[in-house]
Amino acid sequence: MQPENESSDQGRRSFIEEARRGQIVSAAIETIAEIGYAKASFVQIARRAEVSPGLITYHFAKREELMKQVMQTVHASMDKALSARAEGAESYSAAVRSLIEGFVFYFAERPKEIIAIGQIASASRDAEAARSWFEQQSAKTLAEMEDMFREGQRLGELREFSPRVMAVSVIAAMEAAPAELLARPDTDVADYARELADLFVHAMSPPASEARSS
Repeated sequence: MQPENESSDQGRRSFIEEARRGQIVSAAIETIAEIGYAKASFVQIARRAEVSPGLITYHFAKREELMKQVMQTVHASMDKALSARAEGAESYSAAVRSLIEGFVFYFAERPKEIIAIGQIASASRDAEAARSWFEQQSAKTLAEMEDMFREGQRLGELREFSPRVMAVSVIAAMEAAPAELLARPDTDVADYARELADLFVHAMSPPASEARSS
């Protein structure tokens, strides 16, 4: 058996290491958003995190490992935020609205995260693992959205349409929002989010006669 104080020390080290990894990931996001993926070396990231480059390599042996962790961290944070907004939605239309508006607001609140993962996803080198993971998650998100639309159609809450086409369109529209808001910083985020959500909610809603009969 290990002494009680040794076990406690290991727990503290684990907490400290996780905190340090989080600090490095945050610095990587800031660095990529500010100077671009190509220039975001361990040296640049270490400078922003106020640690030594050697400490980064202790936690992430390769740049590719750090980039993948950035992807995973942002995805987990976004998923948590969007799930919280959609929780308790009383209809599929409300869930769609929560999802779309939630993404727009998330980007408006954390633009550097979206910029960073976008640059990593389009990187031409040192990001194979991150891109592969991102592509898998994107495919999973698309499939889950298709399933949600099919279920809404089955229950009569959504009109008949191709779930695949609609899911691809929704995702493309959400992914276009960051560039629009960056290009036009004076845009009213709440209005943009509502208008975008309205567009798809109306497109998915059954005709009034069908809604009344159901």
